Amino acid sequence: MFSGVLDALRKTISFQLALWYSAFFILSTVSLFALAYFLLASTLRQDDRGDIEQRLHQLAAQYQATDLAGLRKELALETRLHKSKPFFIRIAGPHNTTVFLQIPDQWAAFDVSGLERTPVVDTRTLIRLPAKDDEAVLEIAGTRLPDGTILQIGKSTEQRDSILESFGWIVAGVMIPIFLVGVVGGVFLARRSLQPIRQLIAAVHAIEAGSMEARVPVRETGDELDELGKLFNGMLNRIATLIRGMRNALDNVAHDLRTPVARIRGIAELALRPEGAPDRLQEALADCVEESDQLLQMLNTLMDISEAETGTLRLHLEPVDMTKLLADAVDLYQLVAEEKAITVSVTAPQQLWLTADRNRLRQVMANLLDNAIKYTSEGGRVEVQAFSAQNMMVIRVADTGIGMTPDELSKSWDRLYRGDRSRSQRGLGLGLSLVKAVVEAHKGHVEASSSPATGSVFTLMLPVAPSSESPLP
Repeated sequence: MFSGVLDALRKTISFQLALWYSAFFILSTVSLFALAYFLLASTLRQDDRGDIEQRLHQLAAQYQATDLAGLRKELALETRLHKSKPFFIRIAGPHNTTVFLQIPDQWAAFDVSGLERTPVVDTRTLIRLPAKDDEAVLEIAGTRLPDGTILQIGKSTEQRDSILESFGWIVAGVMIPIFLVGVVGGVFLARRSLQPIRQLIAAVHAIEAGSMEARVPVRETGDELDELGKLFNGMLNRIATLIRGMRNALDNVAHDLRTPVARIRGIAELALRPEGAPDRLQEALADCVEESDQLLQMLNTLMDISEAETGTLRLHLEPVDMTKLLADAVDLYQLVAEEKAITVSVTAPQQLWLTADRNRLRQVMANLLDNAIKYTSEGGRVEVQAFSAQNMMVIRVADTGIGMTPDELSKSWDRLYRGDRSRSQRGLGLGLSLVKAVVEAHKGHVEASSSPATGSVFTLMLPVAPSSESPLP
């Protein structure tokens, strides 16, 4: 059981990050201490070498000035007065026979008998004599004086080894808290670094449990994990909006489908009566076809709106002369407008080019004109205006119809919404929703203003592509 828990722990990113953080910190510290130890040993070794050479040159000069007897007296005086550092001093005759030898009492015992068999080359070459019962080493430099006398000066490494040993014990004592700090710091850094990931996992688990309101806390640090949390929350908000829209659409569809479905059922029941005449049966079938077409139109429009809102609506972009498109749309509804004595006018430049989906924009204008004429009383006016401004094409449709209250205006873009005063008119309640979805699919936006009894104004703003100022060949 314990091994299974350990295996599971080893697979976690937290454990791996903590391990890497700790290992990197500890190895870096060990490397720094090793470098410090090497630099300290090298510095002490160079200092000892410099002391040996300096003492060698000093005694050589004194020997030449006072001969061997004077040098001995000077060394004896220094020993009694402790005026100089302890050095190994050996003076030998021309045949390397020892005539004077001085070894400090506090040093380890060194076997110096072999020096009589070791030739003196130059001061740059050190002779190293190990101690008999210690790890210390006697480092000796020598020189041959003009009269053939050999002068050798040496120094024990005991002091140097003691300093390095003390430094090593200090490092060993420091390494224990450093190891603890590395482990604890690695765990802390790993947990802190992965805290946003754990919060993201917790949010996903909460959503799986049914809490769609769960979100990832954002720390506002501006780092990559913070950006991930913001993107994840934005995605959840988008999903929640789409789900609410789907629920509202399904509720509206279920509500608005009851009437046509009930009507179809009623027509079918009347047609199934035994006394039904053939002409009445044909009329019933025609009514069923008409109601079915309306249902299909509703479903197709809902599909178009959903595709446009989710960014999956395919647009066949091409250069479109909006002046001609507006004129064609007005001609299509001219007869309906004349029946109600409504004046429809178009104000636009001679040519106004836009890169867009021609059929979708024709659908947009048809919906806007249909609504404007449908809700405008006899003798009213519908004005269509188009112009370019700051790389945007503006299309404005204004009418003198019944208008909308502020509450109705805010809901007018909702799917299948129909105001109380519009219930008497035939329609699906999807026209403005489709207009908004198609315009936004073209990277534009739509605005509306209205007040009861004075009419409504719908304004479309569509971006004009730089290459769409003139028609393509």
